Amino acid sequence: MNLGTSSSGFTLWFTGMSGSGKSTLAQGFANRLRRLGKTVDVLDGQEVEQMLSIGKAGTKDERNAETRKLAWVCRLVTRGGGIVLQSAIESPYREAREEARRQIGRFAEVFVECPTETLIQRDRTGRYKRALAGELKTLVGITEPYEPPSHPEVIVDTSKHSVDAAVEHILGQLVAQRLLDPNVAALKGRPRLQPRATYVPPPPAPKKPEPVAAKPIRVEKKVAKVVRLAKHKAHPAKAQRAAPRKQPAARTAHADRPRMAAGGKRKR
Repeated sequence: MNLGTSSSGFTLWFTGMSGSGKSTLAQGFANRLRRLGKTVDVLDGQEVEQMLSIGKAGTKDERNAETRKLAWVCRLVTRGGGIVLQSAIESPYREAREEARRQIGRFAEVFVECPTETLIQRDRTGRYKRALAGELKTLVGITEPYEPPSHPEVIVDTSKHSVDAAVEHILGQLVAQRLLDPNVAALKGRPRLQPRATYVPPPPAPKKPEPVAAKPIRVEKKVAKVVRLAKHKAHPAKAQRAAPRKQPAARTAHADRPRMAAGGKRKR
């Protein structure tokens, strides 16, 4: 985070997929700061869309152009000492958000995280179902890429925390990073700084094992045996003649003796 000038103003830049809760958190945090006596501007809603032509982008260049428009407005408000919360767009590309950080100076990025399954359940307009069915080609995170922040100042998972809890967490992190005075925030002490997360891309899908080539089967002997059986069924007499003859059994010593003739005399 670059604190930039000594101005008390700063930009809180909300980024996340559609339906993650950016607008809800921005409004809740703005109300929290107003109760502390702060003047806050929120860049969101139809008025911002109409005046700045925001929310109609369909390509990467158009989305980055919207990010630059909002960054320009945030820079003017911040340098004038104001607090501005940007939640009008997803700003899906990391490079464009880092460019906004460099231009604005006093800048904190809030990554509003939420699992895709929860986003689909929350969706009342049917955009996620249409995108998954291939009917909508411009939904960030489904048909268009979304690049999570590499080192956001604040991470809020709206599937696990309520709006009030998330707002208090954001407030504590801004105090920890010296964007807000703990006395102004009505906190007894300075909260512990949340470690800045490093985005780890998902592991690649495991490769399917290559099929092992089957060993060749020697079928010559089996084929020959089948052919012989077929011939035997068709011509049993030929097969019998073709079969090798059995050798006569060896004669025993008793068989070699001369037979007895009638009258008890041996034949010679």
